[in-house]
Amino acid sequence: MKILRWATPILAVIVIFGTSCKKDVLNTDGALTFSVDTVLFDTVFTTIGSATRQFKIYNPSNNEVNISSIMLAGGQQSKYRINVDGVAGIAFSNISIPGKDSLFVFVDVTLDPNNLLQPAIVTDSILFNTNGNIQDVDLVACGWDAHFIYPTTPNGSLSRLGCDTIWTSNKPHVIYGWAVVGLADGGACSLTIEAGSRIYSHKGSGLIVDEDATLIVNGTPQNPVTFAGDRLDDFYEDQAGEWNSIWLFNGSVNNVIKGAIIKNGNIGVRVDTLSPGSPNPTLTISNTIIENMAGASLVSYSGTIDAYNCVFGNGGLNSVALIAGGEYNFYHCTIGNYWVNGNRQTPALFMTNWIEFNDLIVTNDLNSDFGNCIVYGNNLNELGLDRNASSAFNFEFDHCVMKLDFNAEEPIDITNPDEFKDVIYNEDPLFVDPSENNFELDSAISSAFNAGDIGITNVDLSIMGMDVIGNFRPFGFGNPDIGAYERQE
Repeated sequence: MKILRWATPILAVIVIFGTSCKKDVLNTDGALTFSVDTVLFDTVFTTIGSATRQFKIYNPSNNEVNISSIMLAGGQQSKYRINVDGVAGIAFSNISIPGKDSLFVFVDVTLDPNNLLQPAIVTDSILFNTNGNIQDVDLVACGWDAHFIYPTTPNGSLSRLGCDTIWTSNKPHVIYGWAVVGLADGGACSLTIEAGSRIYSHKGSGLIVDEDATLIVNGTPQNPVTFAGDRLDDFYEDQAGEWNSIWLFNGSVNNVIKGAIIKNGNIGVRVDTLSPGSPNPTLTISNTIIENMAGASLVSYSGTIDAYNCVFGNGGLNSVALIAGGEYNFYHCTIGNYWVNGNRQTPALFMTNWIEFNDLIVTNDLNSDFGNCIVYGNNLNELGLDRNASSAFNFEFDHCVMKLDFNAEEPIDITNPDEFKDVIYNEDPLFVDPSENNFELDSAISSAFNAGDIGITNVDLSIMGMDVIGNFRPFGFGNPDIGAYERQE
């Protein structure tokens, strides 16, 4: 967890009290000190205010100092706003600080659109005049234009995109509320997102793909599409729950996500058939990393999913939850959960063929295959199976590395060779830094190193011939590594 670099230590403030009859002595030198010399803002979307920064002004002398004026150098035209010791404004006069005391200054910024495709630097400064002694603290921010998607109805939360919309990478796309792919009355609409695009969602916001509609994410390992929250400050770089989800609704079809990085939301991708008898949403996902979710990286309710070369990383609940049946193929995937922001009680991978819906138990057949996959984490057991006899519950783990608790009260039965084939149990894959979502293999002594089945890789060499970040896997010689990454010597 990163520490907000603008936070300053709490300092013991020594206030020297004189007797009531003692005359105050002013510091005529006027030299102030500051906790920073420059207030830096991370990239700020234009028209949207920044997070508030703060710094302290110190009077290092034993005597009271009177600051003649504190003002923004840019005056009324400044893009910055300041608050001095609880009072907002652009200019202040006759501010006194007792000897060895201090006061806070708070700063934020809202930038105008700059019509530039790259962030532009916007500067100003705060000037301090103390008995003719001029000092300053610089202000620096990067302003970035974006395409903004707002709800289209008053007090609503939905914004329906035009049919067959294309999002390019020229500017970031910032979502407020839910951006919906598909028309209200149905129809085969699509949203295509080009390689290198950056999609930022506000708190509670996300992307919905409605019935008959299609999402196509065309990223590459070298130029991925990024989905994240819209707070770009360093503090929020690894904060889960900053936005909601990519939500594939009932009847959405032919969804494709490739070459994406999806991070810091509630649920990374939700593939959702909650109504019995509704058409199953379908998804092919490849070369994608989903990490640091407050809930889970991937949740599917009776969906149909093919997943290749994917990392389903740390989450507060599961990494992957396959609920109420469905049809699933996972090849060369790493399902890893080393959640450190709470006491996770659920396994990295959970599968069930039933759900309680409107006070009824609804069951659907579950058919799932996992080939050359890792299922591991920091819990004793990282696989959960919940079967209902009313529907089929079929799965196979072939050449996988898994963590199971054989000392549990009801341990998973691994004796069926049709369910567990050439599986490596409880041998650490030795990830580089899993608590920070780095699931690359750290060492050639990893249990996953050269332990895969080349036949599984050959199921689709056009996808699995390279790993999640574009490293080549062996062609016709040797064995590949298990998981999404092919270790490079």
